[in-house]
Amino acid sequence: MMNEHRGEEALRAAGGDGIEALAWQAGPRQQAESLRMRVSARVLRDVCRTLRDHPDLRFDYPGDLCGTDLGSEIHLWYRLWSHEHGRSAIIDVILPSSDAVVPTVSDIWPGYDWHERECFDMLGVRFEGHPRDGDPARMRILLPEDWEGHPFRKDYQPVFSGDPLHGPQETN
Repeated sequence: MMNEHRGEEALRAAGGDGIEALAWQAGPRQQAESLRMRVSARVLRDVCRTLRDHPDLRFDYPGDLCGTDLGSEIHLWYRLWSHEHGRSAIIDVILPSSDAVVPTVSDIWPGYDWHERECFDMLGVRFEGHPRDGDPARMRILLPEDWEGHPFRKDYQPVFSGDPLHGPQETN
């Protein structure tokens, strides 16, 4: 079903054994097909550059970056769009909660800068190579610089501060 003109061969060459799954799915109601991939963090940048640069792919728009804490793992989803080819892609990356580090793609798609910062703020995922990596206060985007912890983590323990700008508040 899949053929070379859609860039699969280039994706497989870029990701090698770091591609855990790759499938094209038909779009609903005659919409364009979409690509679903699960890749390891170690090949994410190579796969993303191929998705952006290969002429049969050209995923040029970073739609969003979502994440969730599953307990022992953090699951990330990157959603992309190709204006040229009218199709979408979702890239899944699963990280161990104890070492939630993934390389940045904000230099590949600058629009992911804020998405990565939000994901750091809420889930504590470290985006290695991000311009603000290594400085948690500068990496924060939603919460105050001195906020402790990452509220969307299952192990987050709120510290009630009495100040709505510096921590969660107790409710009566």
